[in-house]
Amino acid sequence: MNKILFIVLDGAAGKPAKTLAGRTELEAAKTPNIDSLFSKSVNGLMHVVGKSIAPQSDVAGFALMGYNPFNVPGRGIIEAIGSGLSYKVGEVALRCNLAVVDGDKITQLRLVDFSDSEGSEVEELINNGVSLDVPFTFKHTKDYRGVLVIHKKLSDQVTNTHPGYIRERIGTELVSVASKVNEMTIKPCRALKPEAVETADIINDFSKQASEVLIKAGLKANYVLTRDAGNSMPKLESFFSKHKIDIIIDAEMPVELGMAKLLDVETLKPSIDLRLMAKEVVKKLEGTDAIYVHIKGPDKYGHLGDATGKVREIERIDRDFIGELIKIVDLKNTTICVTADHATPSAMGGHSDDPVPYLITNGEVSEGHFCEKSVKQFFIEGKELMAKVISVAKS
Repeated sequence: MNKILFIVLDGAAGKPAKTLAGRTELEAAKTPNIDSLFSKSVNGLMHVVGKSIAPQSDVAGFALMGYNPFNVPGRGIIEAIGSGLSYKVGEVALRCNLAVVDGDKITQLRLVDFSDSEGSEVEELINNGVSLDVPFTFKHTKDYRGVLVIHKKLSDQVTNTHPGYIRERIGTELVSVASKVNEMTIKPCRALKPEAVETADIINDFSKQASEVLIKAGLKANYVLTRDAGNSMPKLESFFSKHKIDIIIDAEMPVELGMAKLLDVETLKPSIDLRLMAKEVVKKLEGTDAIYVHIKGPDKYGHLGDATGKVREIERIDRDFIGELIKIVDLKNTTICVTADHATPSAMGGHSDDPVPYLITNGEVSEGHFCEKSVKQFFIEGKELMAKVISVAKS
């Protein structure tokens, strides 16, 4: 069996952008190294979570690992576990965004260049300055992100206060899906079922007190938006048990780290330098069957609405990571998959339900450039991709 490199470019797919002459960011980007892989690949389009669903990174990640994305813990739980917080089944965990508000208006949903030291200060102020009727823990995780765990058995059937994500029922499951932000106004958390009134009241009390503490301290972040409440832990088969191969996840975000813990998978912290990261991945691949590499860059620029910035980031990844990788890896004995976990069109400034392209190197001849239009126009679901990659590696 070949070794496997499963490379996920976060949010790289998109929609046509006016600033790119009607092209998507992948279409506009010059990616000779990814294209060299594309030229000898089976490829296509993928609905990562499902048709007409704009997925978040948590359910998308589980789907790409081969799991049913509607049978995983809520994102709050995944990130709490990924950031090392204590969590007991029945407690409510929520993903948080540190934001900026002016009165009842949200002026910044995500803070650019928010430092770890600033995040640590926010964490300390909230944990020491907010007093609820129930015990809780707030933790800053990465950049503008955080996690809140309410240490009491409660219902998780509540709305998000983050306007970019709404909770919808898909079949029998209540999940958060990305949505276009139409109104940047603070909205209270609401109970979706009568038994969740207490949960909503606690979250609203937390939000009010946390904002008062942060405003008094004069910090850049002065509000905490919540989303993706969870209180249950579906039983998940380990990755090895499911796929019969060992894998390492190379990622640094709490959601991927939480996914790794839940699937009993080793993690590798990526280097900031993409060339060094490629060398580390190839070296680590010697001792395992596969590595799942998650590269965050493109998503950031999509959320900022910066099409040219996203193009530059995709080109940087192609030049520094993929370019270095294909120089040093044994391409004859390595199966490489390149894809995205979702589309983050800069034209929207958020996730969309557009399908994403994928390639799997297998020696087939494919012409063109790796992008949404050039791949073969047949569709798979995200949860099928890992098995497909493993099958190619074994053939």
